Amino acid sequence: MARPIVAIVGRPNVGKSSLFNLISKKQIAVIHDQPGVTRDRLYADVNWMDECFTIADTGGLEMAPEDRLIDSVKLQVEVALNEAAIILFVVDAMTGMMPQDLEIANALRQSEKSVFVVVNKVDNERLRTGSGELYALGFDNLFFISCTHNEGLSSILDEVVAALPKVEVEADDSASSKAIKIAIVGRPNVGKSSLINRILGEERMIVDERPGTTHDAVNISFMHNHIPFELIDTAGMRRKTAIDDKLEQSTVQRAIRSIRQSDISWLVVDADREIARQDKTIASYIARQGKACILAINKWDLIEKDNSTYNEFVESIYAQLSQLSYVPLLFVSAITGRRVTNLLDLSLDIHSEYCTEVPTHELNDLLMRLKNEHEPPRSGKIRPTLKYITQIKTRPPTFLIFARHPNKIPDHYEAYLINGIRKTFGFNGTPLRIYYRSTNAKSG
Repeated sequence: MARPIVAIVGRPNVGKSSLFNLISKKQIAVIHDQPGVTRDRLYADVNWMDECFTIADTGGLEMAPEDRLIDSVKLQVEVALNEAAIILFVVDAMTGMMPQDLEIANALRQSEKSVFVVVNKVDNERLRTGSGELYALGFDNLFFISCTHNEGLSSILDEVVAALPKVEVEADDSASSKAIKIAIVGRPNVGKSSLINRILGEERMIVDERPGTTHDAVNISFMHNHIPFELIDTAGMRRKTAIDDKLEQSTVQRAIRSIRQSDISWLVVDADREIARQDKTIASYIARQGKACILAINKWDLIEKDNSTYNEFVESIYAQLSQLSYVPLLFVSAITGRRVTNLLDLSLDIHSEYCTEVPTHELNDLLMRLKNEHEPPRSGKIRPTLKYITQIKTRPPTFLIFARHPNKIPDHYEAYLINGIRKTFGFNGTPLRIYYRSTNAKSG
């Protein structure tokens, strides 16, 4: 059975994300003193005193929204409350009880859920003594903590696990480690969150037409064709010159970390916008990290087409993103759903090739054939000699060639070898790497 969920709620900027990070022991949620930073639901599995549960962080709950984005945040909180077995209602000891706290408390009392009031920022005894007014919220369970000083957390967790509904959780929770991890990256406002919503069939991610809606990297696990997947929706990546505050720097760093930790990156491009420097920068980073990739051309339904549109678009994309010449393109529409599930099917195929190991004898048969067709070119009086090849790594597939004078092998001949490997063994969507080991006789 699924783990019970413990949801963290409260008005903006009371320390919900700090509490989430302490409990999950991971820096998942962005921490910043700007109100309303966390907008999407974040989840992390927790084991405390041999009891398992899932902690959920939510956006700050504003009861009288003046912004349609706040309406979306409120919806996310309501969804989390519907899922949760226990609610941690976070309030701020430094500001004291605010009108929004009372309104949230009234809403929570109607939920019939177990509610623990977490009084954060209790950094000294004076703040603890002065927080007595918070009993007016109408809950008996008040816990005084300081996320900054990591104080008071264990007492909350002890009470949480004591109140958890008893469910059987599989001891080996290894599905996540075996899941195909996909980082969904791209410029702001190209439709990354819309793609996730379409795949999951629910409004899991907040969608808004303003750039930069998604601040956190959000990991979402699910099954497709009985295979576990983990999608990582990241904040839109912008050029460094466009990053003028620490919050956006933090979210870009998280997007980069997501690429590093993924198996496959979906680089989402808006079909209705020109390829920009940001797209090329992201493409280069994916290639340098050796990640498998799919180019997801979103909003294809908005493009007026004739018989030559598709071919011209493909040619233009590859010309501008030459770093990803080995990557397949998939034209999708998050709005209509066209070809969106194909992204998952194609990811399965690419992941299989990303993890493929070719037998050594087959590689050497290929190397002999490639050498017979085209020898390495001379460099002055020296012609490099390729003797033996073996695969030394997967994810990405990496090959070691033993050769004489390998430093004389030009880039275009290495490209010839890589193309030969692709034509023979596939490796669609994954970069290939070749290293060399010199067999030159050492002079005594």
